[in-house]
Amino acid sequence: MALKTVEAAEGKAYEVVKSDHGAQSIILPDLRFSQTICNRAMYEDLMTDKNTKKQPFGVFRFLIRLFQIMLYIPIQIIFIPFAIIGILDGIYKGIGKSKKLGVSFTACRALQYRWFMHYFNTRTDSLSVAFTKNFPCESHYGLWSTMGALILSQQLFGFTTKLGQVPEPGEETLVSMVGRRVLLFDRIMEKYVDGMDQIVLPGAGFDLITLHFTKGKNIKVFELDQVNTLNVKVETLRKAEIKHDWITYIPVDYANESWDEKLLEAGFDKTKKTLFLWQSVSLYLEADVVKETLRKMADLCGDGSVIAQDFYSKAYISGEMSKIAKRSSRMMGRMGETWVFGIDMSDNPKAAVESFLKDCGLKMTEYVQFGEKLDIEPFYCIVEAEKL
Repeated sequence: MALKTVEAAEGKAYEVVKSDHGAQSIILPDLRFSQTICNRAMYEDLMTDKNTKKQPFGVFRFLIRLFQIMLYIPIQIIFIPFAIIGILDGIYKGIGKSKKLGVSFTACRALQYRWFMHYFNTRTDSLSVAFTKNFPCESHYGLWSTMGALILSQQLFGFTTKLGQVPEPGEETLVSMVGRRVLLFDRIMEKYVDGMDQIVLPGAGFDLITLHFTKGKNIKVFELDQVNTLNVKVETLRKAEIKHDWITYIPVDYANESWDEKLLEAGFDKTKKTLFLWQSVSLYLEADVVKETLRKMADLCGDGSVIAQDFYSKAYISGEMSKIAKRSSRMMGRMGETWVFGIDMSDNPKAAVESFLKDCGLKMTEYVQFGEKLDIEPFYCIVEAEKL
């Protein structure tokens, strides 16, 4: 049976969208998937199992799947009243509280997805869970009440849906890219952490990646972000009793201060090997600011240093590639965090990114394009670069 593809995007609450190809999607706040999309994805998994006809035990597998769904449904029904309260609490904290505290809405969402991956066993992250429980801009209860039925069903009797899976490399879509992005930046950190003297995260937000990979290591770590964001982060770490004394947090007033000067004042050494990890920040900046920032990073790089960075396409930023991207872009604009910068990836995306980096004084050494195996327009990549 052919079914319409279910897509979930980061965007505004509870809005059904039909794509140019007739696919339906539901735009929800952050990653709080409604029960409707959970059930649709579950039904799609059941009815479109590509292996059912090919494997001798296809019918048996189908019956097991059907039995799992029958067990899942009553659990989900029990969770519905709690989920309604949880969604309201999550919206209040994620939007209302973050605005009141002057904290980036998108920085909060990055933490949320790591919580999500932890409970679906795609990336163990007890630190992010402990942080979330004490974080004023996120609702641990809200996340559990909306996703709890699926989490418990997976733990109790192995029931899984596409919501709890990370796509294979090269098969990422707008919907499924976030999990793969998290794992790729993890891989970059694992690759370089033991060979570097310093690690720098400009625009670190509430990501705890440095806590994961640098504890107990002889390496200097610097995280930079806006004053309010880092104040809330450090206070939450304290409340959660998460040790972080080896990390130097550098609050920056970007309107009046130079981030590179603040970094040097905090003890950064230009002669040392450094890993710069710059995740999903450039799309909120003007092109000139992105170039200037990367040139400053290049200038700060000693021999053997690496800059890891991601880029989005112009088609994605503008919303041209799909109605989902367009509505998500509009939603971010209303939140005061407008998408601005993207690279033209319509022709030769690798060459376009390589050329942009060269203009910034950098040589691209690694390039990973998401969705490369699929027949879709290029929309996102992660690169590694070194000083020319």
